[in-house]
Amino acid sequence: MDTFTYSDLLRRLDGFDPWLRSLGLNPRPEDRLHQAFKLLRRAEAASRQGRETGVFSHIQPTHWFPIIEALEAHDVLCAFDGDKSPALGSAVKRALSGPIQAIDEGPNNRDGKNVWFELALAAEWRLHGADLTVEEPDLRLFRSNTTFYVACKRPDREQSVHANIRDAIDQLKANLEAAPEGTYGVAAISLTRALNRGDKVFSGGLDSLGLLVQKELEKHHRYLRSLDDPRICSVIFHVATPSNFEHSVDLSRASYEAAQELKPSAGSRVLRQHVEAMRSAARKSGA
Repeated sequence: MDTFTYSDLLRRLDGFDPWLRSLGLNPRPEDRLHQAFKLLRRAEAASRQGRETGVFSHIQPTHWFPIIEALEAHDVLCAFDGDKSPALGSAVKRALSGPIQAIDEGPNNRDGKNVWFELALAAEWRLHGADLTVEEPDLRLFRSNTTFYVACKRPDREQSVHANIRDAIDQLKANLEAAPEGTYGVAAISLTRALNRGDKVFSGGLDSLGLLVQKELEKHHRYLRSLDDPRICSVIFHVATPSNFEHSVDLSRASYEAAQELKPSAGSRVLRQHVEAMRSAARKSGA
């Protein structure tokens, strides 16, 4: 498992503001991620005091998601440092908006965290060896001489997962109309908000998290099997949540993804290889 002390993570995030400027963005101390960095500095100060006095304090529930987003910011920086594409800059600008606390998210301030899911997923995949860009419809993945258009959705609640899958499929159909032959579509659905409103820490291991994601995917099996567009090869369910990995660390970002093949094809076989590779890499890193 990749682990960082608070001071290590803060030091690695020193390059975040210069990276924003390279994208043509002005760092703002009041945006969501800079507020998360501020909480990270407070956690580092508390940890330092604990080492000096022998009296340690627990991570406050209001710090769980901000610290996880700081970890994700580190990954996004590592994955995209040097990438100055306009599409990336536009996505990052949108992603900085919204409330620092996940539990305060509402219909009028969700856009930033929705786009952040796209960037965090892209960073996770890139750091695990995938070749991709931030590009319409949301991401484009390249593997084994095959291009996949990836439409990302982040349902607000469990009851809206089906509608978000349908919206992603419609988005892919529209984008694939003008795509070169042999391009496939993938819907990537984040379950994070639907399963964790911002007030929980997952206390199990990756196997337990995987069973939870698979169970959610099975709820939509009948609908997914009814989809008959051969260009759209798969739906991925993904979750990323604060975790203590069965009390082995103070706090970690636990993530898992599971895919449902829609129609067997050359694209679905390649996409299956991608998901298996990402899952294997995540298990090795503990991310």
